[in-house]
Amino acid sequence: MYVGSQNLLKHYDECLLRSGYTIEELIDKASDCLYPHFNDYKKLAVFVGPGNNGGDGLSLACKVVDDHRDAVIYFIGDPSRFSKGNRYYFKECEIRGMTMIKLTDENINDLANDLKQFDVVVDAFFGFGLNSSPRGLYKDAIDYINQYDNGDVIAIDIPTGLSCNTGKPYQSCLYATKTIALTATKEGYLNPDSRIFTGEVIVETLDAKDVSEEAGLYYLFGGNDAKAIMKPRAYDGYKNQYGVDLLIVGSPQYRGAALMATRSCVNSGAGIVKVLSVPAVNNILPMTIPEAIGIERPMVLRSEDLNGYQAILLGCGIGLDIDADRLVEGVMTLGHAPLVIDADALTILSHNMKWLRHYDGPVILTPHIGEFKRLCPEAGNEDLMDVAHQFARRYHCILILKGPKTIVTDGHLNYRIDAGNGAMAVGGMGDTLAGILTALLGQGYDPLDAACLGVFIHGYAGDVIAQKSYTVLPDRLAEALPMIMKSLVNK
Repeated sequence: MYVGSQNLLKHYDECLLRSGYTIEELIDKASDCLYPHFNDYKKLAVFVGPGNNGGDGLSLACKVVDDHRDAVIYFIGDPSRFSKGNRYYFKECEIRGMTMIKLTDENINDLANDLKQFDVVVDAFFGFGLNSSPRGLYKDAIDYINQYDNGDVIAIDIPTGLSCNTGKPYQSCLYATKTIALTATKEGYLNPDSRIFTGEVIVETLDAKDVSEEAGLYYLFGGNDAKAIMKPRAYDGYKNQYGVDLLIVGSPQYRGAALMATRSCVNSGAGIVKVLSVPAVNNILPMTIPEAIGIERPMVLRSEDLNGYQAILLGCGIGLDIDADRLVEGVMTLGHAPLVIDADALTILSHNMKWLRHYDGPVILTPHIGEFKRLCPEAGNEDLMDVAHQFARRYHCILILKGPKTIVTDGHLNYRIDAGNGAMAVGGMGDTLAGILTALLGQGYDPLDAACLGVFIHGYAGDVIAQKSYTVLPDRLAEALPMIMKSLVNK
């Protein structure tokens, strides 16, 4: 299943139109998807707006009437100013002699009684393009629809007044019993609170050319996808086969971050883990994670310090002083192994983005939203799915934007990861994820596969623990990793 934000869904429509379809054809295909969901209703009240979502509702009404059932159209405003596709189907409704009622200040109150004659109300007012609360007659109509209790209320694509990107309502919002989403689930539907307004969500795909990837829609990556990627351990495998990984982590102040990243890397199946760090970290490694090898961090990195590794992790707890700056610059200048950049290294990188363009190897960035806004100031309140996609493409990197249903994108293929929960909002959780990602890279996974799989493993482990725990602590998650990963290996 695909997920779309407002901008990406607009782009999807544009891609279909560029591929040769007319808007009238696309509206017809949309109503073909909708029609089976209305087989059990005899009399429909179809509320249409001025755009193509209204056209979907009008086309649906035509098919209902052609099937010798009844549909009444309610609209607001001047039809001559409606969208091209909408006007076409508005005319088709007129040709069929359908009842079409223009709502005005004089008759809006009649809806209280009029709606009692229908067994379903259809919301085709605005679709995903609405950016503010419905006002005027639209708000009044929604208020009356929300009082309707004679049957179902079905929204086409999205209930009017619900934000496509957040799943949060504007000041006025329609309550649907069912929502038929076209093409892709909306980003806002990933927010479970949206169900109050959407009711049951059913996703229908248009019978049209698949331009999902071209449009930048995100694929919802789940357990079956993880199992398809996850590799079993070889019968005759040995430690070097599973990667020699270098973790450049920690400082006297932030020893815990280094230990959490190291523990998760070891527990995720890394063959050999070496920790390039300060004595404050290396001195306690034998007592806490004896499988890891401590290496004293040099004042100045040399190429040979970074050679011979299958994966490198940079950033967890390294601090933000001048030594950390030199460390990040040295890795970005001299390294070439697949690289995970996390935490403090992301902050340092945000002031030196040119380094990212020149790294000689695959790079995975793992910011949370605050760190991403430093890396990409235009993020702000913009469409994050679209901005993330464009950022990864611009910098030729893999971006993991951590949050609910974490974003993973390389600027070409885009994913939302269907795992994780609010109980994981604990310090050190990002360090744990960074260690998992590094271990997978070291084991030879394709970098984008490693990113998706690593985020899923991390979130799924958190989901399992959260079934019995109010919070998910990083050390418990790291402890669970071997068993969680084993459960994802196809027998």
